[in-house]
Amino acid sequence: MLISLIFVAGVAIFAAFFLVNRQVVPVEREGIVKEVLNKDAFSVEFDDGRPTIVRLYGLAMACESEMMDDKIFDLLNKEVRGGRVRVKPRRVLAGDVIVGEIHLLTGEYLNAIMIRQGFARWSASEAAEDRELAQAQETAKSEQLGVWNPAVRQLLVGRLRDQAGEEGEGEDSQVEPHSEELAKVGENTTDEDPASIFSTHATDLNPKAN
Repeated sequence: MLISLIFVAGVAIFAAFFLVNRQVVPVEREGIVKEVLNKDAFSVEFDDGRPTIVRLYGLAMACESEMMDDKIFDLLNKEVRGGRVRVKPRRVLAGDVIVGEIHLLTGEYLNAIMIRQGFARWSASEAAEDRELAQAQETAKSEQLGVWNPAVRQLLVGRLRDQAGEEGEGEDSQVEPHSEELAKVGENTTDEDPASIFSTHATDLNPKAN
């Protein structure tokens, strides 16, 4: 009997600890996009008046070397900044940064728009179940938009080769630096962000980007 009581008490304590310490994902809610902080991050003021950073879920934005930043920020500042959106959280990062889906009140899914325009790649490892993002990427690839444009891809390959060459200068090696990665970038079927090879896909917010 005593053992049973101890066991029940232990279970109760564990359950209470879990409830207190588990990470709570906020419910879906509406707010206004006050600032475009980065290509995939926004300051959203929800109806409770508290500004929150929201990052786009399920995608990897085009890297700087693909030279589409101006077009991306132009679209976001014209079509999203100052507008009302509906945010569906998928998880919460340290500092209460929400990673989630952003839906415009016109019914459009912003995450999918960015991928459909070729401004980002679908991150299958993060959002494997999101078929709308997968379909948006298929459309962008078939229409050769943005990162799927052969000219943009060739430009990126050239820039990565230049960077690899600079890193390899002065080394006694006959193997071209990052040769395998460069070959991978040149494949038309890759869904990865080539910039991740050199860690140029920054995850830090850029408050100066407006």
